[in-house]
Amino acid sequence: MIDRRLQKLLFSKSISHYNVSEEACEQLQVHGLNAFERRQVEEPHYFDLPPLRGSNIKQHFDSIAADLSKPYLELIGLLKSLPEIPMKWQMIPGWTAYVNGSFFKVDAPLEDVLVFDTEVLVTESCAPVIAVAASTNAWYLWVSPRLLSITKPMKSVSMADLVSFYSNHAHFSHPKCVIGHFVSYDRARIMEEYLTEPTGMRFVDTMSLHICVSGLTSTQRNLKLASDKHLYNNKLWKDFVAEHNSRKGSSDAESLDWIKDASLNSLLDVFKLYCQKEPYQNKDLRSTFEKGTRKDVIDDFQNLVTYCAYDVQMTFETFQNLWKLYIERFPHPATFYGLLEMGNMYLPINTSWIDFQERANKTYDNLNNSQRMLLQKLAEDALNRHNGSDRSYQKDPWLWDLDWSKPKRPANKSESAQVLANLPKWYRDLIPKPIKDHYKSGPSLITAQMNIAPKLLRLCWKGLPLHYDNTLKWGTLIPGRVPKPVGDPHYYIQKVVDDFPKRQIRTSFVVTKTAAAGSEELIFPFKEYLQYWEKVIEKRLCGLGPKSAFESRVEPDPRDGLLLDELRRSVEVMPLDLDVVKRIIGSIKEITGDHSNNQVKIMKTSRPIYENLGELQVMGGLFWQNKDRYESGNKSKWVPPGQRKKLRRTSTDTVNPEIPTCWFCPLPNEAGTGMPVGSPLSKPFQVHITAGRLHSASSDAEGGLDNTADQILRDRIRASFWQSYSKRVMTQMYVFMEKDMLPSSVQATLEEALSNGNIKRYGAIIPQVIAAGTISRRAVEPLWLTASNAEAERLGSEIKAMVQAPPGFCLVGADVDSQEMWIASLIGDSVVGFQGGTPYGWMTLEGSKAKGTDLHTKTANLIGIKRSEAKVLNYARLYGSGLEFTKHLLSKFQSNLRPEEASMKAETLMRATKGQRVPVQTSKGKLDMKYMWKDGTESYVFNALEAIARSPEPRTPVLGAQITRALTPQAVKDDASLSLFLPSRINWVVQSSAVDYLHCILVIMAWLIQKYNLRARLCISIHDEVRYLCDQRCADQVALALQPWLSLLTEHTLAKVKRQRSC
Repeated sequence: MIDRRLQKLLFSKSISHYNVSEEACEQLQVHGLNAFERRQVEEPHYFDLPPLRGSNIKQHFDSIAADLSKPYLELIGLLKSLPEIPMKWQMIPGWTAYVNGSFFKVDAPLEDVLVFDTEVLVTESCAPVIAVAASTNAWYLWVSPRLLSITKPMKSVSMADLVSFYSNHAHFSHPKCVIGHFVSYDRARIMEEYLTEPTGMRFVDTMSLHICVSGLTSTQRNLKLASDKHLYNNKLWKDFVAEHNSRKGSSDAESLDWIKDASLNSLLDVFKLYCQKEPYQNKDLRSTFEKGTRKDVIDDFQNLVTYCAYDVQMTFETFQNLWKLYIERFPHPATFYGLLEMGNMYLPINTSWIDFQERANKTYDNLNNSQRMLLQKLAEDALNRHNGSDRSYQKDPWLWDLDWSKPKRPANKSESAQVLANLPKWYRDLIPKPIKDHYKSGPSLITAQMNIAPKLLRLCWKGLPLHYDNTLKWGTLIPGRVPKPVGDPHYYIQKVVDDFPKRQIRTSFVVTKTAAAGSEELIFPFKEYLQYWEKVIEKRLCGLGPKSAFESRVEPDPRDGLLLDELRRSVEVMPLDLDVVKRIIGSIKEITGDHSNNQVKIMKTSRPIYENLGELQVMGGLFWQNKDRYESGNKSKWVPPGQRKKLRRTSTDTVNPEIPTCWFCPLPNEAGTGMPVGSPLSKPFQVHITAGRLHSASSDAEGGLDNTADQILRDRIRASFWQSYSKRVMTQMYVFMEKDMLPSSVQATLEEALSNGNIKRYGAIIPQVIAAGTISRRAVEPLWLTASNAEAERLGSEIKAMVQAPPGFCLVGADVDSQEMWIASLIGDSVVGFQGGTPYGWMTLEGSKAKGTDLHTKTANLIGIKRSEAKVLNYARLYGSGLEFTKHLLSKFQSNLRPEEASMKAETLMRATKGQRVPVQTSKGKLDMKYMWKDGTESYVFNALEAIARSPEPRTPVLGAQITRALTPQAVKDDASLSLFLPSRINWVVQSSAVDYLHCILVIMAWLIQKYNLRARLCISIHDEVRYLCDQRCADQVALALQPWLSLLTEHTLAKVKRQRSC
């Protein structure tokens, strides 16, 4: 709550009464929200704030942003031109200045604004070997003492290996401005940046400026690559042009004008875009820094330094042309200062960082070794169990299709020859070559990535053994097909049941598997597979209430009863025990009740009825909820068996080997329904392992197998984070400071630790962040800004806890709850002029999880999903995703969800949230070619967002940041109704507004730190959260500084929004 005195101070007025909006209350009531529900209201809090500069919060903010950015804008204004590049360079350690044809040594560059670039010998260390800087007055070359040293190269980096920019420590607070392309890479090689106390140096990144001005979406980037390489037969290119032209009715050249106003992000591409000329230097010289040695650099010193100098020259020329565009498109000083602050992140560490890596690597190696040993044991067990003359492997649902062939008995009587002659081929393939020298090591080549691993682990998907089809890859087999012709002795036998002759499918039969080496005949253990199937089918038919699902089916069809009759007939011919057959048939009769197919007119169907048995088994009760259940995504066209593998169905015919009694159901793939899965132990399946959908089969006979398999699955999950992130962690550049460079509080702690025999060092990591790495201007960094939160079961996921404040300091931070949703709700509420006046705004402001009135719970209840899944859907929709992506996410959340069911749920969700898209009528009643959303909880929000996204010059509401040139209406030639780029532009409005909010935080924090002389600096910002490193003595002040003003500024800028007492 805001006290009236604060309200008057911040907004230049005090409002004590608000009129009730009947229209807003009606809208809320329509969507089941009660605006008049009584609630407890706390008394407003009052505290003293610093005097405002101006009459309200916005004027105050504009003033302090201008003051903070002024020193750096003035420095940039001094950088008019560069001298000519020197003809010859001196190989002298440290800095050498080059002015008017002469040179002299300096401690650091003399000017305060510089264009800068460094080069590193990748094979030796991440420390710089040379660096070049240029100002209006001089060129500067820095040569590493390491380059001329005769000592062996070291991977570690010390402060002495870094470039220095300040000649006098007393002037560290003096403002300096360093310009570079991906300048955070160069910043990480500057000595002063590792000191605990911040300097006045800030960095301007031309890559970030370019992405703000002319950045590309991920789709545009791929299209740009295809265009630059003239890959016009590229599928992505052809699909884009076809869809774009079908919507616009325009030619290729007209539709793709944005390509001319954008480029990729490398310095060469950016230079060509803004300077309209070819780069100066030959990039082939770069290979020396990537693969060469110190001797190679010394031998070609002049050319390599000139190469670096040309990078500086191109960066300067690019900046000169780019800066004008940036200032025009991003006029608010807070945007520029926020960009400077984002490029000034600082992560304090100590020796725990080294210990963390060593522990994680050791544990990861142990997990891998443990997995390998467990898999080796399973391979040995499988060999011992099935390597006899009885060929028992032919009755194993997992191992039957391995290559059990053995070599001919050798004439050689050596021990190795005799042993190898008794080993099947699949086992021999797991022994290192040459086999005769390593056979005693056993199957030591085995890994969890191999196709044999899921078979040895006896993995199941929802109770059914996994099956590998050479063409369709991993999935499960769905029994129910009837081999043709009926009665074929290859597949059928005659039996007498209850004194009557009966035709029954054989318990096992021959199938053919084709590989590059040729074809082989295998015995498929049908009866053994059915032992798992009978438990699954009974659970689906009896345990999940299918009777009610059948009775309440959508659009009852005469074929429904026929399909269940087909299921009954297929069960009757399966080689099952008689009591099992009777039990399953009884369940089928229970579903159909007194239904008699004699009363059903046999209709001509688009495809044989029994072909739907696979779909019915996969979907269970959900099958009956699909009105198109007999079309299988292929309308009314019947597809011959030989072509069915091309369909995106949940079940299809087996291919290689072809098993005539079963359909194939592929494992779920994030890329789309029916897409092949290469490995069920890959990362996307870890969520299914955790949920129990992917599991090991129980097997009492092979005691201990369950525990072994489960242990491997648990180890795979535990190792997943470190497997993905370890390389990024190990390549982080960190530097420990010498004792005399540390703050006094840290030095005292060091002395105490040394006296106790403990050695601890303190330093920092400079995260190599692209301050504006996406078109929405969000920061990008591959480790710290992408790593998920810590989980006890994921090795290494506690990495963020390794950022540790040194003694006497602490970390203070805050994040914004549902930041993008709050901003979007304000934009929507601004239309009605009252915060919480729209359903979306009210649910954001007053929604209660306990009462089921918050955004995520409402969505979850609407379509029957988890609240955590609803949260993902809500954010995805806000970021511009449409119906297709919603269907994709629903299918990902619920792996047994049929595509039609996903479509139905997605449509329900979109109607309830975004509403219906209706044409707008003019005052004369004529239809305008514009559309708006209506009757949804989010209709106001998306109408307001689209109004910004479709405007001739889309800008953020708060700081007036303009959209990238590649997405402006002029570039993409938008019309008023449909746009291929509209989702990207809506995403930009929301996320770029969130970046505005972040920049506001950084500006206000910088001003308060400066005003009250707080010993604090930005540590890191991860999207909607910020962390500051500060002296423990001022921690409370820093925490308080993060609280006031920030949301108030955003709300004040959206001028029509009236702040309620309740907020």
